[in-house]
Amino acid sequence: MKNKEGLFLIFLIFILLFLVIFKPIYGWKLRQFLGFNNQSQDSLETLKNENIKIQSELAQLSSIQSDIQNGPKNYIGAMVYSEYPMNFKNEITLNVGSNQGVSVSKAVLFGNSFIGKTIKVFNDYSIVQTIFDGDFKIPVKIGNSLYDGLLVGGTSPKISSISKKASINNGDVIIVADPNFPYGIPIGTVRDVKISSDNLFQEATIDFAYDMENINSVLVQK
Repeated sequence: MKNKEGLFLIFLIFILLFLVIFKPIYGWKLRQFLGFNNQSQDSLETLKNENIKIQSELAQLSSIQSDIQNGPKNYIGAMVYSEYPMNFKNEITLNVGSNQGVSVSKAVLFGNSFIGKTIKVFNDYSIVQTIFDGDFKIPVKIGNSLYDGLLVGGTSPKISSISKKASINNGDVIIVADPNFPYGIPIGTVRDVKISSDNLFQEATIDFAYDMENINSVLVQK
């Protein structure tokens, strides 16, 4: 019995060699068949990776689309890169650059609120200086009477250089009044008002409609 099994195995090997050498097309099909399981596994992994990539892209597009629908025209939607665990509020990095139409010194919005400006632009990403940077300054208007003021950035931004004659109230809207940006973009509202330490002006603290730590997408002025 063992001799018969051995002869059958030798015969089978001979047939396989014959197909591989003299009938290459059948040999190729045989190799494909024998490697089917490995190829199927590789294909499955490829499909899984592509599916994950598509889901990620859809999530980004959904977030950007939401902001674009609620924001002004002539702006470019962008995602904010994570800087966890540092999460500094004075700068953020965006996934758009000159290739997407971004340039330096353009307004950056979250929803309808002004949060900063582009300061460095590369091919496919850009850096934004936010109003929470200590070196950030921008002229503003306050309330229905459009009183002048100067936004001074920092961990707790404030409005300084407000005339002592100006009637400023809690809840007054603060808007951008810098000629380098579109006029009237909201920044926040007045929280509290007091006389400055030099007793020459008034100054106001600000309430914002957002939390920088929760910003995942923004709009960049074209």
